Amino acid sequence: MAFWGQNGDLTDAASSRQILDQDEDDRLAWYFTVELIRALGLYADSIRRGDDRRLAKAAAKLKALDAMAVRTFSDDVALLISLLRQVGERFADASIYRSVRALGQLNVERIPRMLAFARDQFSRGRGILWSSQRAGLTRLLENSSFALCTPTGSGKTLVANLGLVKELLLRDHGEVVPLALYLVPSRALAGEVEAKLTAELGRDLIITGLYGGADWGITDYWLNADQPTVLIATVEKADALMRYLAPLLLSRLRLLIVDEAHQVLPEDTESGRSDFADHSSRSLRLESFVARLLTQAPDITRIALTAVAGGAAGPVARWMEGHSEAAAIGTRYRSTRQVIGVLETASERRSTMLLELMNGRPLYVQGRDAPVYLNLTIPPMAQLPAQMRSSLNRFNQVTVLWTALHLAATDRRILISLAQEPEQTMGWYVQSFALPAWQGLPVFVPPEGIGGALFAEARAACVDYCGPESYEVKLLDRGIATSHGQMPQRLRRLMVALIDEKICPITVATATLTEGVNLPFDIIFVTSLKRSAYDNVKQEPIITPYTPAEFRNLAGRAGRPGATRGMEGLTLIALPTTIATTANGQKQTQRNQMDALREDYDALREKLRLDELAGDATLSPLAMLLQELRDKARVYFGHLTDEAFLDWLEQVEPGEVSDDAGTGATGGFARLADTVDELDAFVMTALEELSLLDPALDGVQAEAKLATLWQKTFTVAAAAQEAWLEQAIVRRGRAIVEDIYPDADERRRLYQYGFSPYVGRRFEAIAPELGGLLAAALDYGTETPAQRLARFEALGELLKEDRGFGFRVRDTVTDQTILDNWTDVLGWWMRGPDGAVPAAGDLRARQRFVADNLEFRLGVAIGAVVAQKWTAGAGDPLAVPSLAEWKVTTGLPWFAFWARELLRWGTLDPFVAFALAQGRAKTREDAEAQRPVFEDWLGEVVGAPTPEDLIDPQQFLAWERSLPARERERAEAVPEEAELTGTAGAMKRYNVLPMAGVDEVIWLDASGYELARSPDEFGLYDRSDLANDYVLDAEGQATVRRVFARYGRR
Repeated sequence: MAFWGQNGDLTDAASSRQILDQDEDDRLAWYFTVELIRALGLYADSIRRGDDRRLAKAAAKLKALDAMAVRTFSDDVALLISLLRQVGERFADASIYRSVRALGQLNVERIPRMLAFARDQFSRGRGILWSSQRAGLTRLLENSSFALCTPTGSGKTLVANLGLVKELLLRDHGEVVPLALYLVPSRALAGEVEAKLTAELGRDLIITGLYGGADWGITDYWLNADQPTVLIATVEKADALMRYLAPLLLSRLRLLIVDEAHQVLPEDTESGRSDFADHSSRSLRLESFVARLLTQAPDITRIALTAVAGGAAGPVARWMEGHSEAAAIGTRYRSTRQVIGVLETASERRSTMLLELMNGRPLYVQGRDAPVYLNLTIPPMAQLPAQMRSSLNRFNQVTVLWTALHLAATDRRILISLAQEPEQTMGWYVQSFALPAWQGLPVFVPPEGIGGALFAEARAACVDYCGPESYEVKLLDRGIATSHGQMPQRLRRLMVALIDEKICPITVATATLTEGVNLPFDIIFVTSLKRSAYDNVKQEPIITPYTPAEFRNLAGRAGRPGATRGMEGLTLIALPTTIATTANGQKQTQRNQMDALREDYDALREKLRLDELAGDATLSPLAMLLQELRDKARVYFGHLTDEAFLDWLEQVEPGEVSDDAGTGATGGFARLADTVDELDAFVMTALEELSLLDPALDGVQAEAKLATLWQKTFTVAAAAQEAWLEQAIVRRGRAIVEDIYPDADERRRLYQYGFSPYVGRRFEAIAPELGGLLAAALDYGTETPAQRLARFEALGELLKEDRGFGFRVRDTVTDQTILDNWTDVLGWWMRGPDGAVPAAGDLRARQRFVADNLEFRLGVAIGAVVAQKWTAGAGDPLAVPSLAEWKVTTGLPWFAFWARELLRWGTLDPFVAFALAQGRAKTREDAEAQRPVFEDWLGEVVGAPTPEDLIDPQQFLAWERSLPARERERAEAVPEEAELTGTAGAMKRYNVLPMAGVDEVIWLDASGYELARSPDEFGLYDRSDLANDYVLDAEGQATVRRVFARYGRR
């Protein structure tokens, strides 16, 4: 549009002919240039609008110009025109409009909405499909269930979105209101998927992200809604929903999407096997949940999204499609070049980039057996003080920050990925900014407008949850976003928004940020390739290197077309090439550390190479669990044969193996007992769900149900398995029903608690007391903060001493001290009276305790008791939960409804949790300031409110409905009158683009011809309006109306 603004005389219909009539030597070249710009403008506009008629005209014009260039101009000009034409043809062929029109044939009434979806994708930079996406959409048209297995960053999410459209909007489900379950591996990804799906499909579907808090609550209107619904949940959350709402879910469920499905592959490491005894194996939980779901609802459509490497493609495809001949849609296409290499750091010297792998293959200079290298021109970092140089790790990480700060000045987005202890690195960075040599660095200036408001909101939340002197706040003021697994969920989502909107050019984060979250960076710096811990029982360190899958997932976030600057994404491992210290006593230690870092990198490169060559994976979590039991039975009890092991498995009980079973003990027999309990959790959960409406279950029926379930497991899909594996599941199931847990009522209770059975039995001893504490909180609405805090302290004391279902911390001095003083942490987190904000260096340890024990373990215990009360009160498994009946059904006061939400948001006031959850407040302090407004309204409505009225979620919702409606993000477009200037209006309707003039807007055809003008005395139009679509209606009084508005930024 800038070209037409500079050459206004060319917008006249006769202007091209006039160029040829001029007596100028270069008139032909100028004519050709103008016509080429006209053709390309029309081509681009027609593609994004899906206007095939005008696209055909633009293509014909471009083809004619190509033929003319070959005869008229030099070879290089002719080649350029030919390339432009071929790229245009490929773009037209890869347009998303082709796929959505084909899908729309399933329900022709929905075609207009499908075309609107396609146009929206163009506005988001996703309208031209990559080859991997085209392959996925082709399969979506041909077959409903499939696995799409392509590298990270190749556009799998769009295929999933169109799968939702196909199954929920285009298919006829009769009187059933369809529901899709979208499984994600982390709460962070659940939040991102919810935000993006709401933006793209929120007008057509109910999108709700269930990733924390109560099992259902004030926002769960989807339970009995008459609109198709997408539930986005982690496996843990979906598991809890099935225990609570299984009949309701299964009656409506029509589609299952499993994102990052390769995570069903277990880690074949000591840590992976220990997860079974800890009841924390996510891969086993995923296999168990999906197998149970497919057994109960075998006809639902299944779509799995997974990475290529690691051998997951074939087994996941067979698992999803349900037959041995299934093959994944597997392409090695990458949407951008992914380069892996090294950032060589050195003391008082410029850093060097070595680029060693590109798309998994060695990258080197032709004719030289050496990698490609780039000498950075940024100034070398001044020598650090001696104390900072005494740690090679610290020197290396600070050098990475120095490098990132200078590269970010070139408008690049950079991630510094940390393996562990982010608080330590963040502290080092804050201290570095105080050094005299760092004072000349550019000062970060937050943007204005919407971006500035987002930054202010994130900073306010950061101060609220971390404190004004925290590392998070100090780094944010430098334009550096931070993220780690223990960060409060609201703050983490705001940090993601800052990164996504390019407000913070640098991010310091652990791997939890990039576990499936689509945040593209130009450069990723990796400062360590392994994590270390210490086993106090064995008195030895535990070293856990990055797996190839972990590293590939991380590297896949580097570079993304349309979102980053270059054509490639760089992932660089920072390796020091010189030691940092000058102290003789430390030099050899640092040399050894330097060599170890290089060895870690060489080992990773070899693993990546072998991973590219790997065939189908043959290991599954269930098979690994059974093999672990088999190995331990051989070691501890001498059972060598299949039959001997199976006989032992039919009789063994966790409590007989070890007196410490179910207590989180780390001895060998205790771990074996807890591993048996994990197998029992798999079996009992399956039996309870498969016999939900058929409580009279005997041993023979149990064997039959488990044999059916076995065929739906990932274990069967992964490889030809030994017969004893299936027999182990079936025979253990019969033993559970007949001998180990023969009481059907007890099995039902243990299932609904959500713990493994043996831990559940131990939890049942305190469940009545826990329920009693919840039932006693009748006056919570009028209690003082100190009295409210005391209620949570009483609940926590029931869990404090137990390591099975209760609080757990690492065996370190810091964590043990926190456990001993856990009420201080509770008081700080819940904003209780005299709650002291922790020092910056101590913050993350307390956040870890909050996340692991207050939000999760205490929350799970409360949820288990509440769920039990609901089930007992409802009687009917098909009963739909509702706020109106909640108190009567459970027999509990509203405090029990809110307890988990209060722990999640860090507040003692249910109104504050409500206001934050509904987006009515930005911080807890803001929400507290709104409480008097609600109470004034409540006094007018109720008169003399009771303590229960003050925290009744129904009253909160009624108050919210009484408030003025929030301003809509975009007002409905109103047609504006225009004067025809370049057309007589014979075609009645024209696609036009706005070009701002003086007190008016000029409406141009995409090929540059002026068609009409309309007044714009207030200057409402600018370049940003080119992202919208406008139509000129020339029938009668000419008007221009906006028919598409680009999606709004957050």
